[in-house]
Amino acid sequence: MTGSTKLGARSRPGWRYTAISVLSISLGFGVRSLLPPFVIDDVLWREMLVGPPLAGVFAVVAATIAFFPAFRSTRITRENAAREQWWKRAEWALGQAGSDSRTGREVANDALVALSEEATRMEFRMIFRTIENLQSSAGLDAVAGPRDNGWWRRYVPWVKSAKGGAR
Repeated sequence: MTGSTKLGARSRPGWRYTAISVLSISLGFGVRSLLPPFVIDDVLWREMLVGPPLAGVFAVVAATIAFFPAFRSTRITRENAAREQWWKRAEWALGQAGSDSRTGREVANDALVALSEEATRMEFRMIFRTIENLQSSAGLDAVAGPRDNGWWRRYVPWVKSAKGGAR
């Protein structure tokens, strides 16, 4: 069992710190450029700081900032799809667990045990209780009770019991 984790609970704040750092440096540089001295001696640096190269840097920063929410959204969608497939398998196994055949129940129990490895704590408890109830349930195989073969059955075989069988 992997424990109870919420989807998207893993957090990697590194991209946030990077974005805040780049934004702070850019704002700091912008505020500094408003204060004297305004002279940049080299023509190349002046062209780089006020021309297309700086716009390209900001475009890369903007694309990087936009990438991480899209990546996170894709990861959450992938995790949701995996959980949905898990639930489909769990529904099948739970349906088989109530089967009338012993083989079907054994296959369902094995499938539920395998599914419990990826289950959250509540799902694991649900699976455990299902397996526990079906393992201890003697009513599924219709075990003969003491009244089913009573002495009167030889004399009155046409009378049906409350279970639907002959008394």
